[in-house]
Amino acid sequence: MAVDTIKPKDPDFRDVHERLRDSRFSPHFDDCIGAIDGSHIPVVVPAEEIVNHVGRHEYPTQNIMAVCDFDMRFTSVVAGWPGSPHDTRIFKDTLVKYATMFPHPPKGNITIVYCIITLP
Repeated sequence: MAVDTIKPKDPDFRDVHERLRDSRFSPHFDDCIGAIDGSHIPVVVPAEEIVNHVGRHEYPTQNIMAVCDFDMRFTSVVAGWPGSPHDTRIFKDTLVKYATMFPHPPKGNITIVYCIITLP
């Protein structure tokens, strides 16, 4: 698996994104640097690996985690987790293994909000 570095346009997050300046979003999203989520991607793997990749979806998957900014550009993507590890496990592992490549908010502004939205 290759490692490509994806960097935010403003890696120090000094500029507040134009969308966040709208009074509908402030103060709710002040200091927010983007959105993060995980998703399962169907994969084809050798027969001896299937058991490692089958989770709650009952077919082989890899779990990926992606982070995007407010211009909908990816700032970080981690792929390759077989089966169904929890998003938190992938997130914590990413912070350790790829700390220098993962976008961080400015010091003192670290709040992680995990929101699940379901559509009817």
